[in-house]
Amino acid sequence: NHSDVGGYTAITHPIRDYHRSRELYMRWAELSAFNVVFRTHEGNKPDVNHQAYTDAETIAHTARMVAVYNGWKGYRRQLVDEAARTGAPVVRPLWMHYPDDPVTYTLNHEAFLVGYDLLVAPVTDPGRTTVRAYLPDSEWVHLWSGQTFTEPGWHTVDAPIGEPAVFFRAGSPAGREFAEMTLADL
Repeated sequence: NHSDVGGYTAITHPIRDYHRSRELYMRWAELSAFNVVFRTHEGNKPDVNHQAYTDAETIAHTARMVAVYNGWKGYRRQLVDEAARTGAPVVRPLWMHYPDDPVTYTLNHEAFLVGYDLLVAPVTDPGRTTVRAYLPDSEWVHLWSGQTFTEPGWHTVDAPIGEPAVFFRAGSPAGREFAEMTLADL
């Protein structure tokens, strides 16, 4: 499962245009770094959309998110093998692992799990540099700061462009390996 970074369809309309902005491209690249496939696409109207190659900062951001994507390659392979054996998706809703937590059933786009050990809370609103992330009952470590969260519930965390709100389960080999590889490569 994946989507093209920044989406595919652009619409030019007299009432409202739907064109890919720089920020939308960058945030979508952050989201795509936690899907099975990381793929950019110029879209159906390349000239009106911000592209991976539009400017040096976007090229650098894309390279950074590719490094993040590569940081969980071993874990991704495990999850794809698990998907083939069991049918469990790689990208999962929180309720799949926390069925007794009623809040997890109310989450739509606010957070998702990658397997059991990674949790992503993407920024989906323009201009935001923080995000409210729901962390279910477990001990979670924020990828970029190393801060450990031991209390379940809503937490506001920094999420500037280039550092999406990503958490790994404390003590998980996949999380520790991902953090070490990703931070070393950036």
